[in-house]
Amino acid sequence: MVKRISALVLAGALTLSLAACGGGNKGGNAAPAGESGGNAATGEKKVIKILHWKQENINKAMEEINKKFEEKYPEYKVEYTTTGPDDEYKQAQRARITANDVDILADLSGMRLSPQEWTPGAKTPDWQQWIDAGLIADLSDQPFVKNWNANDIEKAGTYNGKVYAIPTGKVAMSGLFYNKQIFEENGLSVPKTWSEFIKLNDDLKAKGITPIAVAGKDVWPLKLPVFALQSKILGGGNQQKWIEGVWKGETAFNDAEAIEVLEKAKTIQDNYMIDGFMGIDYASVPSIFAAGKTAMLADGSWDAPTIATANPELKFGYFPLPATEDAAKNASFVGKYDVTWYAAEKGPNKEGALKWLEFFSEPENYTTFVKAAGFIPTQDNISTDSEFIDKELTPYLGDFELAYEIMMINRENVGEHLAAEGVHTEYLAPGGQFKTAKELADVQQKEWEAAAPK
Repeated sequence: MVKRISALVLAGALTLSLAACGGGNKGGNAAPAGESGGNAATGEKKVIKILHWKQENINKAMEEINKKFEEKYPEYKVEYTTTGPDDEYKQAQRARITANDVDILADLSGMRLSPQEWTPGAKTPDWQQWIDAGLIADLSDQPFVKNWNANDIEKAGTYNGKVYAIPTGKVAMSGLFYNKQIFEENGLSVPKTWSEFIKLNDDLKAKGITPIAVAGKDVWPLKLPVFALQSKILGGGNQQKWIEGVWKGETAFNDAEAIEVLEKAKTIQDNYMIDGFMGIDYASVPSIFAAGKTAMLADGSWDAPTIATANPELKFGYFPLPATEDAAKNASFVGKYDVTWYAAEKGPNKEGALKWLEFFSEPENYTTFVKAAGFIPTQDNISTDSEFIDKELTPYLGDFELAYEIMMINRENVGEHLAAEGVHTEYLAPGGQFKTAKELADVQQKEWEAAAPK
């Protein structure tokens, strides 16, 4: 999810501004950092500062939950700030948490990428640095933690035996939404192998139908279909083995399997994506698919509610991109834990942060959130009333795998073509300068070797 340097500079300037003024899409009674305690005598409210990224379906649910919270606890005011996703948001996170100017912040996934014994000199993720520095509150003794599935809390919210985070749901990232009407009218079926997938795309093109939409302008959506390729190809279908091999010098970013991943990604980008995909932003792409302009959409399962809102009459499904010729191996999604809440230990209003998390954790309020988000719930016995989750996701969840970016532990100061744990197909033509997969793979391997600890 790497941006161009100009975007980083712009994001940095924005987040410095956020840190300076407290940010927020709600004005009025926002208190400066360190002054969110309120004043009962004057009727001043105690401000709870929440930081999140822009995602319309989730933002609307959050605003509804925050309104209900303020109604139940009128002494509090929730200041809900959103920024652009990815690099812009990450910079906002760093600026606000280190300035002690946030009470609750979301992370892009559950706890991940913590260095292992086989990763000497590995980069320590932000969340771990913040916990080690005493900036994140220990939630272990909070009663509301028991509302959440213990296994999910263990896998995505626990560090050194203590609970520091609440993962709010799981999502599939490696699938393709597909327009069932277009498939039915043209006698097409969901592909189960790579060759069937290629034939499907060629058949669509032969009928004058654009196969796939993707939001290339935001860069990170290009990785979503590649997660399927990585999980089924690297290490012969064991990407954990391949990742450990890279660290131990047993596999490489330019070995045959890694190049196969890039070549297949390039095949999709070169031949089957909508024209001008590198100029399409993420906010626009669901509407393009919902309007029937493409047969498929490369996106995460979380965007199902957005698509349904864009066209309530659309009949659509979601299937794993088939990476290999082994149909059984292909028949599972790759994904991650999504929105994960942390409470700041030294924020302006820790008491309010814990009160808000307690409220959010109530099954009724969590159900409002998870339905809007389109997540697979991380609380037990939650009914989403979602045919999409029950019929489109559940059949492929038996062997749910974590995506490469969730599993890959990077070296410190690794080059731009490997940064942020991504495969970075945006560097392949037509969007980037590398005309072949091998050219990019060789550069990636050189950058990996150059970042080795001295």
